[in-house]
Amino acid sequence: MNMDCFKKDIGELIAQFTQDESKTLADMKRVWISKKFSYIYEACPSTKLAFIMQSLYAHCIGYMVSNVSLSQRLGGLYCLYCLYETQPFKPPFKVYISLGELKNLSILVIDAKANGIGVVPTSVKRMLERNTFLFGAVDLAESSVTETVKQLQQLEKAYSRGI
Repeated sequence: MNMDCFKKDIGELIAQFTQDESKTLADMKRVWISKKFSYIYEACPSTKLAFIMQSLYAHCIGYMVSNVSLSQRLGGLYCLYCLYETQPFKPPFKVYISLGELKNLSILVIDAKANGIGVVPTSVKRMLERNTFLFGAVDLAESSVTETVKQLQQLEKAYSRGI
């Protein structure tokens, strides 16, 4: 499945967010609503949902853990947060995050605190309390694509059975 159009949409959303060097979740929500970004789920095919969601999450995490501006990293985090919170799937698809990415997330929280952006620690704490993350040792970017797809298909089957 080609995810390029979805990745492009996420890239444009984060670019719009960073254009004004935005830093708050409220700013991301404003951009999200102005772009009617929740319609991204309407464009998703009804099959391979786990693969699609993990691909969207992974793309956001890529922004979140990269060595770019703080605004872009925050855009990745807020986009991830909004994707998780607005998804129409019950139970919601959890966000797979590797230990390395988790370490980079903690660095982002520290950087945000240092810049007086108090919503970041609060948002991450809420995500942890709501059990948003599925922790893993393998960085998706480094693992075998075939193996990752198989694992995601197994997750999708488990969700369709209503775990």
